[in-house]
Amino acid sequence: MFYQSLNQESLHRINNIVTGFKNHPNYAAYSIRSYCYDARAGVHAIEVGKGTQLINLWLFYPGSEGEINSIAIYGSYLQGHLNAIRNSMTVFGMPVESVDMDYSGMSDFVDIYLEAY
Repeated sequence: MFYQSLNQESLHRINNIVTGFKNHPNYAAYSIRSYCYDARAGVHAIEVGKGTQLINLWLFYPGSEGEINSIAIYGSYLQGHLNAIRNSMTVFGMPVESVDMDYSGMSDFVDIYLEAY
């Protein structure tokens, strides 16, 4: 079956990530928003901001079974995110297959592909 959206388990994982951000003392001064970014492609977003400034936009893309297949990170501190993920080869507790900086679009982003989890 081909999904064009994230399945319930994936959405639950994203909700846990949002809860983790909101409950972490380092993010107390930040706003955390979670929403459907692109309904046709099944992409879900988490925005981390401070005041009116967007700090990071995390986009979660579905795989063929509705799992989180890939994540794109836009915004600030991209090299730091890239280094941290490369060092651990995990993101939010999920195993990473590959992680690179993508310079091909209108803005740079960290491009993450996950292993099956």
